[in-house]
Amino acid sequence: MYDRILLPTDGSDQPAVVSQALNLAELADATVHALYVVDEKALNYQPSESGREETRSARHEEGEAATESIVEAAAERGVEVVTAIEEGSPAETIVAYAEDEAADVVVMGTHGRSGVDRYVLGSVTEQVIRKSEVPVLTVNLARQRRAVRDDDTAVERAREVLRDDGHDVAEVPEDPYRESNTWIVRALTDDGGTFNVHIDAATGEARIARIGGD
Repeated sequence: MYDRILLPTDGSDQPAVVSQALNLAELADATVHALYVVDEKALNYQPSESGREETRSARHEEGEAATESIVEAAAERGVEVVTAIEEGSPAETIVAYAEDEAADVVVMGTHGRSGVDRYVLGSVTEQVIRKSEVPVLTVNLARQRRAVRDDDTAVERAREVLRDDGHDVAEVPEDPYRESNTWIVRALTDDGGTFNVHIDAATGEARIARIGGD
């Protein structure tokens, strides 16, 4: 059945994905490999070596926290976890790690998007599915969404949506505000863009409007 289950994590809160991986591990008495990938794009955006090192250090700290949270969740269920932090293109690194470690399955989340994109897979997950020789089990995170009730949750959702679209948030320059049933979060990204992220307060569904940058 399954001996090694690969669980990539980007540091966002995805309890449904972690739960699914741990459920499989319990059933199969398998080991979970928790993998965090430091995106090389985030390093290349920095104009100086000191900036790259600062970003690298911050991302490694985030990776340690993300993988450690999986270790803690697994310990409560008696599941063994191996942690790893790699650098590179997220999708390519995940695929290579799965092959190198002879993973039996990769467990990842998918995201819903609105507008002309309709309902599609999150970009990294989609690339992994296309490239991986290892089976990929996906968890529909869009259906796991909960109501966005406060500023902090709105900002976290905006970061997640922008990350899925290929943008890392550098700064949220002002507090989110709410119009009727919609949160609006303004965010500045590492690639020089300024975005308003419109989030449905009831479902968490979001759309992105670029208002600055190239």
